[in-house]
Amino acid sequence: MPATPATIEQLARDVALSADAENALRALSALRTELDMLEPELVGRALQSGASWSQIARALGVTKQAAHRKHRHLSDWNPARPGASGPKMLVTSEARRAIQLAREEAHALGQVAVGTEHILLGILRCRQSHAVEALNALGVTLDAARECLQPTIVGIPSAPSAPGGPEAARPSRQTGITPQARRILEGSLREAVKRAEGYIGVEHLLLALLADSRNGATQTLEALRTTPNQIRRQLEREWERVAMAPPATAGPSGPPAPEGVTSRR
Repeated sequence: MPATPATIEQLARDVALSADAENALRALSALRTELDMLEPELVGRALQSGASWSQIARALGVTKQAAHRKHRHLSDWNPARPGASGPKMLVTSEARRAIQLAREEAHALGQVAVGTEHILLGILRCRQSHAVEALNALGVTLDAARECLQPTIVGIPSAPSAPGGPEAARPSRQTGITPQARRILEGSLREAVKRAEGYIGVEHLLLALLADSRNGATQTLEALRTTPNQIRRQLEREWERVAMAPPATAGPSGPPAPEGVTSRR
């Protein structure tokens, strides 16, 4: 997750004021890493507040095409509370990252569209998540899920595997998202509203996947000898464990709401 403003400020101070050139370079490298992690969060906020890609590109000092190519996964969601005209529901940077990782998984498998099974793989690649802890506790790991993956994408061609084809050099640009996977994004909003939480996180994505027994994600989970009910119960246990634990022993993933995300109710 992105660093706190205080951390970024301290790193910038170390870069500017450190008398040791090697320490200053280390601080500069760390600062670049933190800013790279922070950029998608800020772009996501700008999109949710109604900023256009042209405005975002001008602010970043890049072309509109470059900004969209780098951050287009942030526009997969455009969540707003059903029937509400107020502020849109916030989507955590880790949940957005899960969808970007799902795109990578689809691309690696030669698919031109993200399916629910790819979203499951994207979730499993998000380490700072109670969803992953719950899945791992039931024996569902990234490697195991890849091994037992149950694709359900029908009628969507794979990316060309033969070299030299016109699309072979850029399959990642063609990676869309299936209607079924799109419904998962919409379902994650419903899960967040159902739990009276003011943000959409990785856990809500997982709960939305579990709500449909016919999709590739749940069929993959069944192939790993687990059921949606088992996973829901385990996720509740993870949340209860963190809620009951003292702050110093709550664990690395902390509470469900990520740092910097507040409820807008």
